[in-house]
Amino acid sequence: MIHFDERWITISWDPHIEAVVAEWKGFAESKDFRAGLEAGLELARQKRARRWLADTLRGPPSTQADQKWTSEIWFPRVIVAGVRWMALVVPQSAITRMSLKGIMSKVTTESLTQAYFEDAASARAWLAATPRFGPG
Repeated sequence: MIHFDERWITISWDPHIEAVVAEWKGFAESKDFRAGLEAGLELARQKRARRWLADTLRGPPSTQADQKWTSEIWFPRVIVAGVRWMALVVPQSAITRMSLKGIMSKVTTESLTQAYFEDAASARAWLAATPRFGPG
């Protein structure tokens, strides 16, 4: 089920793995980058999601300000919403990989288990194997 679809991101619900799926498709201005993540958070709240798949394979690099916003503002809200497992598909772009590492290095919580994958199929398999109910 597609919840939010723009040229830079698609946010959907995958009922097979009971996860929010954020598939980044290209460059996003700051307001659009944040709008995409906010749409995902809204869906996570609606579905009481415990799992999140961030497919950043074709994702854009993010600004320092967006990295800071994501790690300091958005992630705590996602965790409060109940997300406990996040699978991240590693970006092709070295610059985007650095942006992702910049964000994720600041997410230090025992409430969120993160794992990195080269492809979405592996990420989905890992999420499918996580407990339906878990920490937090």
